[in-house]
Amino acid sequence: MQPATNQTQARSSYSPLLVLGHTVNDMYSNLLAGLLPVLIVAFGLSYMLAGLAALVFNAFSSVLQPFLGRWFDRTHATWLLEIGLALNCICMSFVGISQHYVVLLFLLGTAGLGTASFHPPAFSTVVKAGSSRKGQAMGFFIAGGNTGFFLGPIVAGLLLTAYGLHGTLLLLPIGLITALVLLKARVTARTQSSITDVIPTQTPANKRLVGLLASITACRSTTITVAETFLPVYFVARGESLVVATALASVWLGIGILGQFAGGYISDRIGGFPVIASSLLIGTPLFLAFLLTSGLTSIIFLVLAGVVLYTSWTVIVVMASEAAPQNVGTVSGLMLGLAVGIGGFAALGFGALADRIGLQSALITMTTFLFVGGALAFMIPKFSTKIPNAQTKTIA
Repeated sequence: MQPATNQTQARSSYSPLLVLGHTVNDMYSNLLAGLLPVLIVAFGLSYMLAGLAALVFNAFSSVLQPFLGRWFDRTHATWLLEIGLALNCICMSFVGISQHYVVLLFLLGTAGLGTASFHPPAFSTVVKAGSSRKGQAMGFFIAGGNTGFFLGPIVAGLLLTAYGLHGTLLLLPIGLITALVLLKARVTARTQSSITDVIPTQTPANKRLVGLLASITACRSTTITVAETFLPVYFVARGESLVVATALASVWLGIGILGQFAGGYISDRIGGFPVIASSLLIGTPLFLAFLLTSGLTSIIFLVLAGVVLYTSWTVIVVMASEAAPQNVGTVSGLMLGLAVGIGGFAALGFGALADRIGLQSALITMTTFLFVGGALAFMIPKFSTKIPNAQTKTIA
């Protein structure tokens, strides 16, 4: 079993670089949010065509992830990670110099394919490298992605201000160098571990648990994505300036990163169920309190809600991967794809609801999904946070 130990150590040293890779990948994935206002003017797009551009990227990145995850589980094609990052980087860097709308859609769709390829092998590596602290390891990894997602619009705004749309080309070396660093580190780790792999024994997947966690993810993402999308609009409607509104929305995302760290750390010590249930059931009244108060009190409740609500995501992903230890790529792709896909449709439906009953009332209504997700968490059975007995398998 010595080779297995070497493999675990090699993966553990490789996983910090995956946090960097996740940050870079997700930064490219959210560049469009900052580029879209300028692209609308440059291409003369209607809001519908602008929405279609965003939908193309999200559709490719979310719908394809479970299928790519399934293929990864069968083939162990770890090269998907670096190729996916490079593809996302190249296409998003070329978006600024695209001359036609059809070319823009092609680049966005291919970039979505790239990020869909990156996530399954990356999540699988982190899960297997996390040892007894999977929650903490996954917390760092997911927080890295959220950091990149947070930076995307800011980086795009700075480049557009300084260089115009062609400035996106300056991002090309960052992604390519990161992909090469990850490739070198993975090859080194594989060499040091004598090209062996640690996989779980033939334990059947707990489909009931995976389905339950997927349902909780759908409920959670319905509210969280709506909040992420419409918080600036809500603050402007309350009388705040655009600068203040976007800054407060950024605070929500930044606080969420801290919550993910905390969720992974706590779940390693008390288990996943208490974290998921308390995150959603305590976060619900905190978010409602934010909506029903004003001034500094409202902001305090928003911060508290952000910390609490984001603690559950890391734990859900880890628990789902442990429920199907031989299909980590598939499950991670399902959870991420579901979160993005459901969230996108939820934002569309929320807009229609807000037109009918008002923005604040619609947000209050959406918190119902958080409560439902918290109630579903009580159906989670006792589930060990340790992966079953492993065996060593040589992979060519």
